[in-house]
Amino acid sequence: MSSHQTAKTRYVNTTHGTKFAYRRLGTSSGTPLIVLTHFRGVMDKFDPLLINTLAASRTVVTVDYAGAGLSTGEVASTIKQSADDILEFLGLIGETEVDVLGFSLGGMVAQLVALNADPARVRVRKLILAGTQPSAGEGIVESPNTDVGTWAGVQNVTVEGFQTLFFPKSREGAAANLQWWDRLNERSVATSGEEPATWLSEGYLDGGKGLQAQGGQIGSWASPEASEGLEGSFARLATLKIPVFVANGHDDYMVPTVNSFVLQQKVPNGQLIVYPNSGHGFLFQYVALFAQHTLLFLEA
Repeated sequence: MSSHQTAKTRYVNTTHGTKFAYRRLGTSSGTPLIVLTHFRGVMDKFDPLLINTLAASRTVVTVDYAGAGLSTGEVASTIKQSADDILEFLGLIGETEVDVLGFSLGGMVAQLVALNADPARVRVRKLILAGTQPSAGEGIVESPNTDVGTWAGVQNVTVEGFQTLFFPKSREGAAANLQWWDRLNERSVATSGEEPATWLSEGYLDGGKGLQAQGGQIGSWASPEASEGLEGSFARLATLKIPVFVANGHDDYMVPTVNSFVLQQKVPNGQLIVYPNSGHGFLFQYVALFAQHTLLFLEA
């Protein structure tokens, strides 16, 4: 069975020139789990320990957003456009029923994948929303930390930045950050025969265009005017009848934890777990526990 470190990258082409890069790994049993990553994230920078733990008992599909990582095309400028890209991708690889795990930005995209999907083409069976929030609405608050944009938009991504954004400022948080960062380097040319991709807009080699587009996605998501109808989720979450697992850290530096509570309260069939002594990157700090909770949820 292939692992995150060894799985070969596959590609699928759209009719409009975008080429999606993805990987399929794990067992052949169960509904496939689609993993959608965070701001500036790519497949090669998602925690291999989490992916491999989930893949030990089910099929896991990771994918790079259009214009990010190993995928080609333009980075979406809205969450809806990104969700439309993922729905197109799922059609191209022939998936008609999936589970979706979305983290941070990926959790915003995942909400619209579930809400906007044509059930005649693809159905989201269960949804895991980690470290994320609904679109603008009553009770949704912005992060009080004014340096989030500065750290998230740096020219060269560093472990120090993630200590601020993802992990608590404690001895345990610092250790979790370093361990996670080391794990990100486990996939290499030696293990996979492929050159790993870098963070979106790393070194500003694209002039920062990619991260600006994703920043625009988040900005529109937080705007009441720009997130109406199919562009947003807040007003429609009550129609999402599928099981939803909402999770976050105790004190999320980027996406205030209270927004996870609002999200769980808005969906009819949602459950919430808040992990202690952790922040936005709780799923990388409590890998085994979060994976266990995720699998219990998916298999129930």
